[in-house]
Amino acid sequence: MKRDNRLLASLLSSLLVLILLLMLLPSCVGSSLTAAEVEDEIFRLVNETRQGLGFSALLRDSNLDALAGQYSASLLSDDVVQTTELRYLLRNSWWVVYSKGSPRLTEDTAQGQVDYCFENEKLREAMLRSEARATGVGVAVVDKTVYYTQVFDVLNAAGGNGEPIRLYENPRATDPTWQQLQSFLIADNTDKLTYVEGSFVCADFAATLQNRAEEMGIKAAYVSVDFADGPAHALNAFNTTDKGLVYIDCTGPGFLGTNIKNSSLINEGYDKVVYMEAGEVYGLIPLGKATSFNYEFYEQWMQLWDDYEDKVELYNSGSLSYSELANLRKEIEELREVLGDYHWEPLGTVTSFHLHW
Repeated sequence: MKRDNRLLASLLSSLLVLILLLMLLPSCVGSSLTAAEVEDEIFRLVNETRQGLGFSALLRDSNLDALAGQYSASLLSDDVVQTTELRYLLRNSWWVVYSKGSPRLTEDTAQGQVDYCFENEKLREAMLRSEARATGVGVAVVDKTVYYTQVFDVLNAAGGNGEPIRLYENPRATDPTWQQLQSFLIADNTDKLTYVEGSFVCADFAATLQNRAEEMGIKAAYVSVDFADGPAHALNAFNTTDKGLVYIDCTGPGFLGTNIKNSSLINEGYDKVVYMEAGEVYGLIPLGKATSFNYEFYEQWMQLWDDYEDKVELYNSGSLSYSELANLRKEIEELREVLGDYHWEPLGTVTSFHLHW
């Protein structure tokens, strides 16, 4: 009987030990977290790291969160990059494969991933970009892999020398009137700089103009545009208070993608008003000749040029009488007064474009 009591006491003691171990187990391995909780903690820790190094804290942006989440859930698919704004934005992305069992997100997961980013040169550089103001985080668990993405509101573009484009943002900059914008562009000499492949290209022109405008207190955007054929291009946008959104291409001499028709003399500079819509050609009108900024105006402008050239051809054909020539010459001179001495040939057909304010 005593032996049975001892055996029962031993079993009870073992059971108590087992219960105690089960109670302690979660605290030993860390409590399970959801993907959303890990995203929140990564956001907090990245800001903590940035502030500790003297950088500003980032704001949480729901649109960037959605992009980051979509990219992680796609297993970092390039299709998502090419069909969303991700192609224009700086991002960090990586993954962790769990070889033993299913992935488990714990209280230590976020810290481990932020530490990993900080130890990786490329990921650390993105995490500490000084011009970043907002971010989004996405975590997705798929089978035995966890995919992580952090997107920043920083332009993902490089200049002609391969270095990242860095845009200055003046928090006191405001939208200009059309007259103020014109005056700034006429005084600015960015369009007088020379396009040099591998050194100073369209991205450098657009970044230079954007930064100079912001320094002058004029709010500006860097615009990336893709064509159906050929390389991408860069320009600027200004949201004028009286004329609405105006696109400006300041790419200077040497850019082979921009052809001049009818004259090789550019008296007023290389600043051009841009007209673009997805599926339409990238149209250009000299700064001093643009009086409206919708695409229909560009189409009408090009029709005037076609009419002008047809009239010139007819005038030179030798088939008209003296009085007919006199009347036609008057029409040609009137059109020339409106159109000027030259016009820019359009670039390619626009497929998409992105404004980075």
